[in-house]
Amino acid sequence: MAVTRRGYIFGAFVSGVSSVLLVVVALASDSWVVSTATVTGQQAASSIRYGLFRGELTLREFVTPNVNTLYMTCVADMNACAVSCKTDHESRLQEVRALANGSRPTATCIGTTEVDTTNPLDTPPVISFAFYVCLIIGLAIELVLGVAAAGLAILNATKNPTEPIFGLPGCLWTNVAAALVGITVMLMFGIYWLTSGLNEHLAFSFIALGLYTPGPGLGYSYWLLLGACLCHIANVALLQTRAYLLERDPPPPIIDVQNHSDGTIFLY
Repeated sequence: MAVTRRGYIFGAFVSGVSSVLLVVVALASDSWVVSTATVTGQQAASSIRYGLFRGELTLREFVTPNVNTLYMTCVADMNACAVSCKTDHESRLQEVRALANGSRPTATCIGTTEVDTTNPLDTPPVISFAFYVCLIIGLAIELVLGVAAAGLAILNATKNPTEPIFGLPGCLWTNVAAALVGITVMLMFGIYWLTSGLNEHLAFSFIALGLYTPGPGLGYSYWLLLGACLCHIANVALLQTRAYLLERDPPPPIIDVQNHSDGTIFLY
């Protein structure tokens, strides 16, 4: 009886589902960028964390912490994105426009946005809107490829399709593509973080205007992508190991009926 070693394929399915979950959490969570924010006289260090859509600002200037929601706000015509804690959408847009122009908006979470143009900033403390869109698209592509890889794995673990595109070669190359896209997204954000000044101003007016001293870093949301990439690489290893073991296994015995003319009955 031929050995199919479907356990390796099922393992690739479990790992593929894990990678999909990791990418979904990375997209939805709010800890791509994390930082402390310190200022003289405060009770404890304040904290900043935000993801691709929202985040949280916890100010600890007094005994009772003041928690505010951060919103990722983009102005496409100025190719600028930044986070703001203002509750009014129009005020957030005005704040991002001011930062994109190098001006100094009022760094507060309440009230309207007033802009000081007399003392411009050296560089606009914003995130490129084009980069932000490319990042979202890259994550969406990785997610689609991860779902496809997991679907092909469970299909091959339960059935034996004959179409090559839906068979194990398709599953293998889908995992390769997903891993490459995931690594590309990580490199994109990591390089941008180090070279664009984002690790200094955090695209947030409280830091960009020098009101607080940051202690920035990349949060768990970013590092989840590494786990997703490792899952896809593990899938490739599982499928290649299975192929190697199948090639190493001895072929099934071949019975030549012509050499047995004594009426022996063979079951095969």
